[in-house]
Amino acid sequence: MVVRPAKHEDRAQLIELMKGYFAFYRTPFPASSKVEALLGALDGDPDRGVQLVAEADGRLQGFATLYASFDTLVADRILVMNDLFVNPSLRNHGVGAALFDASLAYATQHGYVRLDWVTAADNHDAQRFYDRHGGQRGPWVSYSLVPANRPS
Repeated sequence: MVVRPAKHEDRAQLIELMKGYFAFYRTPFPASSKVEALLGALDGDPDRGVQLVAEADGRLQGFATLYASFDTLVADRILVMNDLFVNPSLRNHGVGAALFDASLAYATQHGYVRLDWVTAADNHDAQRFYDRHGGQRGPWVSYSLVPANRPS
């Protein structure tokens, strides 16, 4: 297995994996044009981040989506691992570990001072995975709000 940045030729397989990710989180898959635009933005501007894929025998097995950001408290660039997903039939075979390690290596090679990520509160398997791989639970509580639903 090799972990590498996604190529345009990976799109069909990558989108199928992404559909599995959305299904796992019971979230409707967005319009294909939006997904294509997102992948195109990463392809077109590596300073925004990168989509890593794990591939073996010509088949994608998983992906990690990394977005570049900044943290005011360290006055430096950080990398956010927004997604890490492995085909459910291939879990517990080292694919997730390879993607995680490659994400950390990417952060190091590109001068980011930290790799951050979140996972769902009820995703205990992922939490155990990250704990085993040296992840430290952060001191911050995560919030989100859809702009259209902003209270007045």
